[in-house]
Amino acid sequence: MKYEKILSFCLIVCIGLAPLPDMCNNQLKMLDWLKCGAIGDPVINPAVKVGNLQDAAYKYTETDVIVYEHGVTIDDYVTVVIIDDGLTDLEWKALEQNPEANVDIVGFLTNDFRCYNEIKFITNPNDPFLDNQVFHGHGFAVISVLASIARDVKVIFIDLYVENEEEELYDPYGFTYGQYEIWEWIDDNQASKDIDIVSWSWVSRIDFTEDTTIHQKWASLITKNVMLLTAAGNYYNYLNYRWGYNYMYQSYYSEWYAVGSIDHEDRSDSWIHHKSWFSSWYKSYTTGNHIVNWVEPGNGIPILTDAYYDQSLGIYRGIWKYGAGTSFSTPYLAATIALIITAYHNGIGSSTDPSLQKVLDILYYASSRSTFDQKFGYGYIDAYLAFGKAYTEGRLAR
Repeated sequence: MKYEKILSFCLIVCIGLAPLPDMCNNQLKMLDWLKCGAIGDPVINPAVKVGNLQDAAYKYTETDVIVYEHGVTIDDYVTVVIIDDGLTDLEWKALEQNPEANVDIVGFLTNDFRCYNEIKFITNPNDPFLDNQVFHGHGFAVISVLASIARDVKVIFIDLYVENEEEELYDPYGFTYGQYEIWEWIDDNQASKDIDIVSWSWVSRIDFTEDTTIHQKWASLITKNVMLLTAAGNYYNYLNYRWGYNYMYQSYYSEWYAVGSIDHEDRSDSWIHHKSWFSSWYKSYTTGNHIVNWVEPGNGIPILTDAYYDQSLGIYRGIWKYGAGTSFSTPYLAATIALIITAYHNGIGSSTDPSLQKVLDILYYASSRSTFDQKFGYGYIDAYLAFGKAYTEGRLAR
């Protein structure tokens, strides 16, 4: 178990985190860094920093005004799909019971390839299937970012198959990265599960161009007003090139809106002017999708790690630490969109969803930039402006 925890944390570091700046020669910047919390350090006083959204990662976009000052939680008619590496029973329970932030995990979709590719939709965190999770922790952290902003939002988790051939470690089940059945299930259940957003922070070099059936499902979801969000990647170059490969992220495809990371505290000179440090492009600026579409806080953002049972409180919870990377910027934007949909529901006075184009118009309205930039898209979203605009649009649609 100890080895698995170490491995899980390493996965989070490798996939979600990025290099730290060199500030050793500048004492003032080093003091700012220590005051804010270095990447990997525990969040001091999470009840305030996360629970009351007083961390700079939330205040930067005025998310604290909507969620903390106005007490907005997500209504019952918004569901977010998260596609990631796995969840243990402890992580599932911690995400639902954590006193600083919580979500409602309505189901865990996985594929048991040992039983003729049987697809299972698990609704109980005590299901024995979860006992065999080998790779996990990244999904836990990703959902925690969603939970800190989109309080009470419904989540469907889709389990990916992960393996480490060198260590001969393999998931006992899960969907392969480009498996069609993922999209078939989401499309078939979109209406009954009220799915509004798909947030995908796990990236790979898989090329989807040959599988037109997957593209057809993406197109079908878009016609049903589902927003497809993906992480732009953390390799801070314009080729998505690492370890001898060009990574063909799903963000390469125009069906997906790619999210980059922004240093919301300007901790070093290289990150000033809202530069999106953790963003990448495939081949060229003009090929495929224009990445990134938006940026959200991602350098020094609270994430949950190390789920455990708190005997003193009688609940499951986790330890809040500072993470970095587009893996966490993506659920941040997903949470903001969940707030937008909730505001629209409040304005229109029903569970009628805004169209995808309406959501996009609201995002453009509340973006920090009015024009597109290759390094950081349309900038970050002012949650206060977005929520107010969505409510107004709902009122006008009555």
